[in-house]
Amino acid sequence: MSEFHYWAVGNLTGNINRGLFAEWLVGKALGIIKDGDARVEWEGFDLSYGGLNIEVKASGLSQSYNPHRRSTPRFDIAPRKWMWDAEIDTWIPLNPPRRPADVYVFCLHKARPATNENVQDPDGWVFWVVSTRNLNNELGEQKSLGISTLDRLTTRVDWSNIRSSVRAAL
Repeated sequence: MSEFHYWAVGNLTGNINRGLFAEWLVGKALGIIKDGDARVEWEGFDLSYGGLNIEVKASGLSQSYNPHRRSTPRFDIAPRKWMWDAEIDTWIPLNPPRRPADVYVFCLHKARPATNENVQDPDGWVFWVVSTRNLNNELGEQKSLGISTLDRLTTRVDWSNIRSSVRAAL
């Protein structure tokens, strides 16, 4: 199985794998991912913590397709029309469209160029924690945001402060 794991997600610098790693990193910071846990695919949110639904969004200053050129990170926050509920194994319509999470954790990998080693280092990331209520009040139905908007909405935190920031966001 370890050969498959390396083949499937061995390159953490790509957007999909870096995003999965960011979800795992946030889950570890919250203390909710244990050995043997497997990620639930297609759930309407990424993590559950103390009755809260958490959405994790990730980006980086370096992209695998052009690692030495600085990218301009954007994070998707578009309200959704549908949400998958894994517990009841069905799609649920959201009418009107909305953001199904209670809290968003935005994760930015800072190192350039990105490497597997620096993606795995929690100190190579910066995080913003924003309640969905704050996103809705400040940005309405806006579909994406960047770093300057995040800095206006909240304060950057490091990995060790994610848990307290999630609690404070509510």
